[in-house]
Amino acid sequence: MSRSLVRSFAIAQLLVVPLFGCGPAEPADVADNQPTPDLLSGPVPDLLSTVDPDCPADLTCEDIPAAYKLRDAMTGSYGNYDVANRPADGQAIRYIVIHTTEGRWDGVVSHFQNPTASASAHYLVGSQAGRIAKFVAPKHVAWHAGNWYFNMHSIGIEHEAIAIEGKTWFTDAMYEASAKLVRHLAKSYGVPLDREHIIGHDEIPGVTASKQSGMHWDPGPYWDWDRYMQLLLSPLPSDVDPGTDGAPIVLRPGYAKNLQKGTYCYGATGGDCRDVTESPANFVYLRTAPDAMAPLIENQYLKGWPGDRMNNWGTKLGTGPIYVRAEQKGDWEAIYFGGQKAWFQNPGRGLTRKASAMMIMPRSGLPSAPVYGVAYPMDAAFMPPTKPVSMEKIYDVPARHRYALAARTTGDYYWAKEYVASHDPSKQIVVKDGTEYYQIHFNHRVAWVRAVDFELVSTP
Repeated sequence: MSRSLVRSFAIAQLLVVPLFGCGPAEPADVADNQPTPDLLSGPVPDLLSTVDPDCPADLTCEDIPAAYKLRDAMTGSYGNYDVANRPADGQAIRYIVIHTTEGRWDGVVSHFQNPTASASAHYLVGSQAGRIAKFVAPKHVAWHAGNWYFNMHSIGIEHEAIAIEGKTWFTDAMYEASAKLVRHLAKSYGVPLDREHIIGHDEIPGVTASKQSGMHWDPGPYWDWDRYMQLLLSPLPSDVDPGTDGAPIVLRPGYAKNLQKGTYCYGATGGDCRDVTESPANFVYLRTAPDAMAPLIENQYLKGWPGDRMNNWGTKLGTGPIYVRAEQKGDWEAIYFGGQKAWFQNPGRGLTRKASAMMIMPRSGLPSAPVYGVAYPMDAAFMPPTKPVSMEKIYDVPARHRYALAARTTGDYYWAKEYVASHDPSKQIVVKDGTEYYQIHFNHRVAWVRAVDFELVSTP
């Protein structure tokens, strides 16, 4: 069985997949969106130490190594991460990904210590005391994002919480400890402290079209991104939005006063569906027209999902990422979102702030341009023993639709297919070429487009 199939099979045995939720994606998170008995019970393993974790001096971190073990010599199956030497091996660390565990501390430790779990993260932050553990050194590639490209280039931080119950789990101690850790890591590895690089797991796309619906939605609607960015000493934009069509904007509604309600389905079968009490949230709903009675927009991969489900990321504009205003009608605003114009009510432009960003749109004459979930090299860059890794279009950007340019990069891929005792550049190869990509936020998630398909446009 291939390593990818082994990972997927193992995860499927361990995790509970809720209806409309985030099914396992390879490599997967600790769990999907429901607590499991494995994660919610059991003694704390006697594995705690203080062996040189990569942690700021003013925090106490426990070093609890995740399992790195060959599981089957015949198939080459192994877990739970890949040895690397980032960034010295050529893999830049560009992102820090915020997760929730969907289970308690001791269960997470046990899970990452199990070499059959096929999952890991670099760090775990506890709920009540801001406790921190390191499982995988940042130089290695943890299996946390469900997207190999983002695994290659990110540090994953789990938070002891259940996303739908976030407001009871996301304590002051957790926010403050997490922010200290992220500031330290961002400084150490050159990660920009903005919402294009400090991202939620819910903002990571699937690698292929078929994987979009199964991607995770943590940390969910109750993670206070406004507060978190302030704790990172990098607050979201505060300048008044002048209301210019075609200009970049940021949603910053004020978490405490941004009350949202919806529904959620509990349990593995999704049969226990309940109303979710109106409470502070980090998003606003997006509609098909400037009317409170208009249907919520629909993502092409989430057809049939109720728009008000809290884990339906396709209907929600989140706090912090930069989008481009497309049109205004009264108190209603439209943005370019996932290949369509999506509307939200914004009285007096009180929910948005002026953003600064270059913008791109498909080159003149193109009816549309493809969107990808990864930024891999072209086939010609893969020399033996490596083999070409295909890229699949996941969306299209229609002609003249504008998106904010978040970053530029060139294609790369970390070829790591074998268990090794230590980093081996002859077996763990960073493949690169000069293919230029632009990073954008397309719908609720980060995505990539090829520079050759796009042109820069100026702010109105």
